[in-house]
Amino acid sequence: MLLWLAPWSAGQTDVLPSPLTLHAALTLADEAHPHLQWYRAQQMAAEAEALQAQSHNRLQLGLELNPRWIDPNPQAPIRDNDDSRALLSARQPLYDFGRSRSLQNSAQTQIRSRELEWAQQRQQHRLNIMAAYFDVLLADLTYTRDNEAMAVAFVELNRQRNRHELGRVSDVDLLADENHFQQARLQRLSSLQQQRARRQHLANILNRPEQLPAQLRAPELRGNDRQAVDFNELLTQAMQSNAQLLAHRLELEAASQAMAAARAQRRPTLSAEAQAGWWNREFGGDRNPYMLGLVLDLPLYQGGQENAALVRAQAAHHAVIAELQLFELRLRQELLDTWLEIQRLRTQREQAQIHADYRDLYLDRSRSLYEMEVATDFGDSMMRQSEAILFTAETEFRLALAWERLAILVGEPELSTLTLRGDGS
Repeated sequence: MLLWLAPWSAGQTDVLPSPLTLHAALTLADEAHPHLQWYRAQQMAAEAEALQAQSHNRLQLGLELNPRWIDPNPQAPIRDNDDSRALLSARQPLYDFGRSRSLQNSAQTQIRSRELEWAQQRQQHRLNIMAAYFDVLLADLTYTRDNEAMAVAFVELNRQRNRHELGRVSDVDLLADENHFQQARLQRLSSLQQQRARRQHLANILNRPEQLPAQLRAPELRGNDRQAVDFNELLTQAMQSNAQLLAHRLELEAASQAMAAARAQRRPTLSAEAQAGWWNREFGGDRNPYMLGLVLDLPLYQGGQENAALVRAQAAHHAVIAELQLFELRLRQELLDTWLEIQRLRTQREQAQIHADYRDLYLDRSRSLYEMEVATDFGDSMMRQSEAILFTAETEFRLALAWERLAILVGEPELSTLTLRGDGS
């Protein structure tokens, strides 16, 4: 256990690079985050169950040391009070009519299921890192927009104050501008706090809560340019390759094997036994130095224990079937929702580009009018351009996350938007 935890402990001393890239952040997904540690512990528990199942068919040795003082029978030929003895026993199960084999198969199947679950959670952890990374970038862009909005509101408020002193603006209109400025100021403060909160969240996801990344580099998500994929093809592949679905199917197989092992409790077991003994008082027919024999154990009645074990195994089997069916339904729905989201975001991406081009041209015109000292909305145009940049980035990031979710659902890493170089590394 100490060796297993050592890589996680050592990783805490590494310092995050600055500026942090998405590629560098994702490399930390291989480290033992507490969330992944929990699933690794489940895998270790399954391995322990496999070792226990294998032990049923292995040689068992026992040494019994029994110092005893007795008051001998008056008719006993030996009047010694010391009746100490030592017994070395060996027992080797030979055949149990399939019970141990079913237990071992169930345990090994559980191990494979836990391995798939851990791999699935690792992919989910990568997705969480991506989402947290994008949230920081969006928080920075949101602050830029809100900071410019507050600056525009402040300039307008000063202009209205001057006009109010000249009697050209009423008290009501001035207070309306004051209220607008205070709203913009509060929104800017909220955005500033979100910058800190989003960085803390990313640091926690990276398992470095004390290292808040100051600067992040925006990734080039070239995988967003890929063509759409037919939904029916994706569904077929997901039903064949989704890691969580495969894990559920292995769980069902393991439950079936455990049920077979529970049925086998009613069957006999055949074992070989050997014993070597030493007695301080050597007399009587039952005190032989060596013994070797076969033991056939026939369970005639166990008080209903075998029936209870079988019913419990059957209940677990039915529960796993229900979980598998529920997951298949959720998988179909989530796959469809993700596929539809990609279609919508691809269209939104085109609209965002047109909107950004429009805002660039509008800002250029406002800047020209401002330089010519013509009345213009130059400040508002700058804020609107920042808003367009934020909308474009949000669209790109959401599209990248949707492709990543699709890759996980289908079990096809090539669908990830990060498989094409240009990840900001």
